[in-house]
Amino acid sequence: MNTNNFYSQLKEFDDLKDISKNDQYKALPDDWYVIVSDVKGSTKAIENGQYKDVNMIGALTIISILNIDRKIDIPFIFGGDGAFLLIPPSLFDRSRQALLAIQKISMDAYDLHLRIGIVPIKDIYGDQKEILITKFKVSKDYSQAIIKGGGLEYCDFLLKNSDKYEIKDKIDDNFEVDIEGLECRWEAIPSPKDETLSILIKANDDTSYENILENLEDILGDTYTRHPIVKDNLSLSYDDKSLNTEASIYAQNAFIKMLILFKIKMINSIGDFLMKFKINEWANYKDRIVSTTDTEKFDDMLRMIVTTNYTQTKELEEYLEKEYKDQNLFYGIHKADSSLMTCLIFERHGKHIHFVDASNGGYAMAAKMLKKQLN
Repeated sequence: MNTNNFYSQLKEFDDLKDISKNDQYKALPDDWYVIVSDVKGSTKAIENGQYKDVNMIGALTIISILNIDRKIDIPFIFGGDGAFLLIPPSLFDRSRQALLAIQKISMDAYDLHLRIGIVPIKDIYGDQKEILITKFKVSKDYSQAIIKGGGLEYCDFLLKNSDKYEIKDKIDDNFEVDIEGLECRWEAIPSPKDETLSILIKANDDTSYENILENLEDILGDTYTRHPIVKDNLSLSYDDKSLNTEASIYAQNAFIKMLILFKIKMINSIGDFLMKFKINEWANYKDRIVSTTDTEKFDDMLRMIVTTNYTQTKELEEYLEKEYKDQNLFYGIHKADSSLMTCLIFERHGKHIHFVDASNGGYAMAAKMLKKQLN
């Protein structure tokens, strides 16, 4: 039986609080696979200022798989320093080659090693783990996968602690990876309030996330109030250092890279002109960006990028610390004064996906705090 359309046919829901409702979820077909990628040594790289490079590698993993067959709707999770994707068997062979190609780009462009692996769903189910999935409608142009059951965490563990599923093949010299649509052209986005927080929350009981989200709403305000991006703070970049992350994907030669940087700046200047004078659909382009960001998501833990004032940050920390001491949850927080955005654009005025993380490490640094609590 062909299961390529399994994810596209899932029913969508539009309230994140419903992630606790088991009847929203379906088990992933047992002939599918989990792709897992992770930047080795990402914490040290981030501390050395490579946080934008680390984010880009995670996004490269995703775009390289999504572009293999754009007719198939593929669920994925962007984790800051890596990614998860769930693929049907029809994409298996080409996905292996795409991942090897991205691994090479990661080393050539950023001198960072990308660990890559593919785990059969059958093996996950055989080890008594689950992958249950549903679909959250963020906007008319973007729906995101919501996943629970412990299967993704288990895949991450397997990649880091076993050689069984890690891909170490030699890349086919005739394979050409397609990364069209990946952009990283915005300046760091200043927080609309005092801070931008990366938050990770792992509850001891899956059914408690609805209550957690209600408490967070009391502290931080609703989704729109706590959104870390407002359109007035969006500015296209003309800085060589900022744009170098994208340019490095395509060339390491200094002269060629200079030409690529010039091309990106020209495209940005045209975009600025069209947005400034509100020409046709460009009048609402920044609104579309804000509505297609992945600022709040769930994959065995709650991941959020939010904006707060100092009072809200203090209240949030007090609430999470109390819940942690009461053994209800584990958490990690990273504070910054801005956020970074990496864009996947399939149609300039249609389907967009914008990955958002707090500056200076974001999710990866929050995960460092979370791991200390879990251990």
